[in-house]
Amino acid sequence: MLISDVVRRNARYFGDMQAVVVPDGPTRTWRELDQRTDRLANALLSLGLAAGDRLAMYAPNCGEYIDFFFACAKSGVIGAALNTRLAPHETSAYLSYVEPTAALVHADLLPVARTWLAEVPSVRHAIGFGGDHGLAFDLETLIGAASATAPVVQIAPDDVYMLGATSGTTGIPKAAILTHGNAIAAIVNWAMEMVIAEGGTALQNIPYFFNPGGPSGLHPVLLKGGRTVIPPAFDPMEFPKLVEEYGVTHTIIVPTMVQMVVSQPGIESYDLSSLLGVMSGGSPFPAPVLKRAREVMGDVFNPTYGMAESYSCGTALRPQNLFTEGTEQQMRQLGSIGKPHTLMNVRVVDGEGNDVPHDGETSGEILVSGPSVSPGYYRMPEETERSREGDWFHTGDVAVVDSEGFITIVDRLKDMIITGGINVFSIEVERALEQHPDVAMVAVIGLPHPQWGEAIHAVVVRREGATVTEEELMAFAAERLTSYKKPRSVELVDSLPMGATGKVLKKELRAERGIA
Repeated sequence: MLISDVVRRNARYFGDMQAVVVPDGPTRTWRELDQRTDRLANALLSLGLAAGDRLAMYAPNCGEYIDFFFACAKSGVIGAALNTRLAPHETSAYLSYVEPTAALVHADLLPVARTWLAEVPSVRHAIGFGGDHGLAFDLETLIGAASATAPVVQIAPDDVYMLGATSGTTGIPKAAILTHGNAIAAIVNWAMEMVIAEGGTALQNIPYFFNPGGPSGLHPVLLKGGRTVIPPAFDPMEFPKLVEEYGVTHTIIVPTMVQMVVSQPGIESYDLSSLLGVMSGGSPFPAPVLKRAREVMGDVFNPTYGMAESYSCGTALRPQNLFTEGTEQQMRQLGSIGKPHTLMNVRVVDGEGNDVPHDGETSGEILVSGPSVSPGYYRMPEETERSREGDWFHTGDVAVVDSEGFITIVDRLKDMIITGGINVFSIEVERALEQHPDVAMVAVIGLPHPQWGEAIHAVVVRREGATVTEEELMAFAAERLTSYKKPRSVELVDSLPMGATGKVLKKELRAERGIA
């Protein structure tokens, strides 16, 4: 099965059902979407693009992303959705090896796009949409003039469908190669974790440039003739209104977003009973947040773990294992990433490549393999070789496995702090500080120290109205951590730099403090 089969099959069997809904914008049925994406695919081919050429997409969340996903799938042109939060020079650096032949650019982002467009000579066709843009080509004009017949292009499951930009937490993003087979496997993996009825409704909250064209963008709801509701961006105030108005059944939302939704005044006045499945990721749920979220949204949460290189797949912490109170073992499970997805194999190995014992203490690196795992990085053979060992992908995440098989991440390899020759996992220190009722968010990094090599430094965002001091937080941590793990300094800030998926960008934290 190919991604193009999704829209073609749905046009045949769910033709008059809604496929794409943009609040205050267009609504398209599956039949209309199939015809529109045939036209766009033919328009790309008529511009001279061929299967294997790259098409960049630079836009906020919008209905045109669905056009982009299916038109690429039908034409064989490789999609490259761009992280709109990167600085222009970072986008230029990323595109210097992606080398797109054409770019779709939303009018709202054109002032920034003009900078990197001028620096990327491979772009021969700049196509504007979403308002007055003044570019050489207009998306709607191209679609209107193109043939509505299905393009005849030979595409195989192993052909490249999208390039997924990595999170870029350690530098310029790499482009993970994502095939049609990868995308279908990922969508099926996620579908196995949820109850999905025919004709459901997915609400898009995650940026479409994150793992483009896979389960974060083409939600498994669509496999059964469902629809996608696409606001321009996540807004915690608008979220419950949209769920109620459209009868949203499924959505993807990270724990920090969930906390923003359920903590706002008046949230109980909305009817959110339509929700059946809420996927989350990026970080574990704090027990108080999950407890409150269940009160407001129901017992509908499905935390998962994955990355761009695995098309968001890896492990799932299933609803029956989500305890907000219970035994010590059950509470530890809430901080875990669960167990492997149905179509995934997962190992945790030591430095010699041996599986670590399932004792909940011995740490090792997470390796994953499966049909959704990328075959490599685009035009980066050395990076690809370093990250692979046969069929296994090295995630860079350090974890332990308990006696029941639950995997718990304890750090990123690159975020581990070495103080006095001893490895300290930053996540362990963060979780200790998160127990303080006045702490909203915390990130722990290592600062250079003349005696210990690195000193543990906690950067903390207090809850609104909180008055806890740096000294009080250090004392609080000292009561919960052994001496060498406690922070030597605490810094209070108004906010932490966040990536598109809700992860704290520790690279930026270090750079702000003069650390390479």
